[in-house]
Amino acid sequence: MLYAPESGDPRLTADVGMYAQTLLLAMAAYGVASCPQALLSFYADTVRETLGVTGGKLLFGISFGYADPAATINAVAVGREPMEETTRFHR
Repeated sequence: MLYAPESGDPRLTADVGMYAQTLLLAMAAYGVASCPQALLSFYADTVRETLGVTGGKLLFGISFGYADPAATINAVAVGREPMEETTRFHR
């Protein structure tokens, strides 16, 4: 579970997001599959009670482990838009 300080400072929340992205990339580099789960933030009180967490704002959780290459779900390929369609560079 990843929490941000309750101050609501968007810079700190962005820092948590950058940390999470780095963590997900590092896990991938070591062959560990992962999945961020933002839906958990809708159940923050339940998560807090279950884990005994007393502070911070729950942003999301991350599930991780080793993918089963034989599982049908792991064969699903999701396409991406070309970078030219989603990104604009300025000089």
